[in-house]
Amino acid sequence: MRMCTVERVVRSGALALFLLVMVASALVHVRTVSVEAQSGRVVDLFAQRGGIGVNQSSDMFQSQELVILYALVTYNDNPIANKLVAFHADGPLNPFENETAGGSSGTNESGIAEFSFRMPWPVEMPETKVFGEWTVIATVDVADQRIVDTLTFKAGWVIEITDMATLNAQGTHEERYLRQSTIAFDLTVENNAKTAKPATITIDAQDSAGHPIIHIQLDNLVVPPGSSHINASTRIPVEASLGQATVQAAPVAHGGVLYSPAVSTTFEIIENDIAIVAVTPSETAVQKGEIVEIGVTVKNKGNETVSFGVAVYYDHALIGEERIEDLASSAETQLVFKWNTTDVSQGTYTISAVAETVEGEIETADNTFVDGTVTVMLSAQWPPCIIYAFLVGLVIIGALVLFLFLGISRRRRRRKKQPQSFYAIISRPHI
Repeated sequence: MRMCTVERVVRSGALALFLLVMVASALVHVRTVSVEAQSGRVVDLFAQRGGIGVNQSSDMFQSQELVILYALVTYNDNPIANKLVAFHADGPLNPFENETAGGSSGTNESGIAEFSFRMPWPVEMPETKVFGEWTVIATVDVADQRIVDTLTFKAGWVIEITDMATLNAQGTHEERYLRQSTIAFDLTVENNAKTAKPATITIDAQDSAGHPIIHIQLDNLVVPPGSSHINASTRIPVEASLGQATVQAAPVAHGGVLYSPAVSTTFEIIENDIAIVAVTPSETAVQKGEIVEIGVTVKNKGNETVSFGVAVYYDHALIGEERIEDLASSAETQLVFKWNTTDVSQGTYTISAVAETVEGEIETADNTFVDGTVTVMLSAQWPPCIIYAFLVGLVIIGALVLFLFLGISRRRRRRKKQPQSFYAIISRPHI
């Protein structure tokens, strides 16, 4: 037990000593930099996008972009030429592989040393390995004193679209759209830089057949730092194929280079199609004042549940109207209209039914159905079928009478042509 206690004390002491040395070293380093800075020894590390001043940060860089580093070395505000400056850049910590870059360069007559490297873009998991905060250190010896400066910057997409939503004409989220209806795209755009950036945003959509149906290009945009929303709207074209469509949006820098990869989402193109499939009058001929029942069969051939009105006419005069509420997709329903012919003049009328055109309906020819005629007669007037039957009867009777007359005439003629026998009776008186 005693040995264990002694060993524990020794370990604790060693740890405390190590921490004390680290703290002392840090204090000495801080003191050295501070003292040397006060004594006129200064190195200022910055990039082409800022960072001037001790331990400042630069604006961001993205993948495969050239980073140019500068180190200004001065002594009592006077530039020092021919001083070798070491540069070392460390990428963000990650569980796979840390990216680094380093080199050295001598100062020129203006006391500036320059070093550049291109942001890496590895084959595997590039965003995980490269995106994040980078730290660059410049080190130089001035008058037998080591002085340093640190520069930080972020690596990532300068401008990126982080979200894209589809909205209807009322500005609410929607995923199903009729042809010729309004569709709006709400883009969430992030500018990760410290300053506003010019950009062009393109939005392109293809229908289920792969045909391009939408192209929107927003030119000369100025995207402020941070998050912002950009909206654009258009109409679904008539020729768009039904089914799932795909839309992509991408931010483009000057010269057509993408700021970041495109983002995509989907929406469905649907249709509304109402059809009158049958019109059936209960009678084809009635006397004035009678009621004719007209049956109308309606079908929803579209994708959506719809509500609409149906009207029935004799010629161009309205018989009646009814409204159908919430007819489901592919469903049929039947309506019965009662036509009172009391105030209808005698004559023959064409019966038709017309369904109201619903929103987004393209095929409207089948909204109208014409089926046959109905004849309205005066109360004392016989229906046409009876008249026709009577006339046919007269013709038949006439034909029979003529046939009998001809037959009788032929018999009489035959009898007249037969020879006649004559008998003479002679009477004699009695003698």
